[in-house]
Amino acid sequence: MINVLADRYLRNITSYLPDTINLDCYDPGNGVPDLTDTDALLIRTVTDINKRTMPAIPKRLSFVGTGSAGIDHVDTDYLTQCGITFSNSAGCNARSVAEYVAVCLLYWSEQQEENVEQMTIGILGVGHVGTQVIKLLNNLNITTVAYDPPRAEREENFDSATLQQILQCDILSFHTPLTHSGEHPTYHWLAEDKLNNQQFSLIINAARGGVIDEQAVCNAMTEDRVGDIIIDVWEGEPQLQLSTANQAFIITPHIAGYSIQAKRNASKFMVDAMLDHFDLERPSHSEEPDPRIIDPDVSPPDSLSAILDELHPLKTYEKKLQQIILQNSQKRGKLFNKLRAEFPLRQEFNQIQIPASYIDKFPILGKLGFSLTADSK
Repeated sequence: MINVLADRYLRNITSYLPDTINLDCYDPGNGVPDLTDTDALLIRTVTDINKRTMPAIPKRLSFVGTGSAGIDHVDTDYLTQCGITFSNSAGCNARSVAEYVAVCLLYWSEQQEENVEQMTIGILGVGHVGTQVIKLLNNLNITTVAYDPPRAEREENFDSATLQQILQCDILSFHTPLTHSGEHPTYHWLAEDKLNNQQFSLIINAARGGVIDEQAVCNAMTEDRVGDIIIDVWEGEPQLQLSTANQAFIITPHIAGYSIQAKRNASKFMVDAMLDHFDLERPSHSEEPDPRIIDPDVSPPDSLSAILDELHPLKTYEKKLQQIILQNSQKRGKLFNKLRAEFPLRQEFNQIQIPASYIDKFPILGKLGFSLTADSK
């Protein structure tokens, strides 16, 4: 029998496992667990895997999977040297992140009285997530500029904007991995050298903390070279830079990709790779929650921001994170991770049914992918 040890917060992990798997779960707050007699380890981004955290590789361990698209918490070279197969869940949360970026932009546009349809938004990193961001923003009649030199080098049919073109955009939205080496490292990609003599209305980081130099961006904001910043991922996470939090327009605790559908994908993609590794059959399963239905008899709120508050938990996350920052200085990191792990997941927009009156009042909602309630069709 295959022994699997999994992060307790991986969504519905048991539903994707065959009966031949022996599953135990661990609390990620306690670090890397005891892996004696473990064949496969399934983790999230809060568990770092490297030579320091796992200096001795158990004899039976042959597979490590992460329920995330990002892999900067895993030393993949180390695992390869140790003969361990590694898999991530690339693309699992692409749509969820795209919806987060769209909601942030619409909030910002209304609250700051800016017309995003008259701006250009540079998308840095055009993998699974960046592609979905571009698709959704283009559907909202928002002009995007795609920047991904590594992809252009890999794919003959992909054209990347130049550095000069991306730095001329009004808004930058980051969707790259965090890398420190290679021809195109992303660590502190946005730093003083690229902020100098530039003017950006808004910076959004929903990629990885450290892709932007937060202190440099804050300095640029003080000098009016950057208008606003929206931060979902943090340099030094789960610890936070208070200067960044205090100056940001929106702050959230690394939840841009958090939805029921994204978490379902993360678990399934990872487990499928593990089952392939051990040459095991995949069980038949289906997990699709009932759609969320907005009461058709309720009049729509007066503002787009108020409707978005009803349809996406962005501001609720922000409020809870602000409480952590203000009241729990000694436990911020632990509470940050706890908020991420335990806050109820949202439905993606195609699983939310809204009355026609909402779209009549704010037609842009129809372009975000919501479906209509049965009596509105």
